[in-house]
Amino acid sequence: MRWLLLLLLLSGVATCSQGSTISWPDALAGIAAGEHAWLNKTPELASAADVQQAQALESALSSALSTNTEGTLKALTVLDAGEWPHFVGSDIVCMGPVNKQAADIETFYQQTRLALLSTEKGAVCLWILEATYEEWKAAHRRKVDGF
Repeated sequence: MRWLLLLLLLSGVATCSQGSTISWPDALAGIAAGEHAWLNKTPELASAADVQQAQALESALSSALSTNTEGTLKALTVLDAGEWPHFVGSDIVCMGPVNKQAADIETFYQQTRLALLSTEKGAVCLWILEATYEEWKAAHRRKVDGF
């Protein structure tokens, strides 16, 4: 009986130690692709993320908005309800890229806007996207015009 108990305890310790190792490149690629399994793990990732990992997580979730809109919005609802050391949430994710080339920003905006319009659950995220895009356009125009 003692051996059985010891075996069960050791297997539990091994399982916990294996589960705590996060492959960030795999996680971020899976999230950006909109894979349900990875989107469901975003709270676990957000709780373990350092500053750079949290920023990469937000970027991956931004990418997932157009690949799996419903799943990403569901993940954001869970994330927005929690408190995380370095993860901000929808306010950053829905903004999209603001420090990329103009063509990349335009492409992101068009694809993500259409995806968010396809669901009624995307209203808040769409509002953030639209506001950010309008601010970016105005700043871009001033930069191009030399102001």
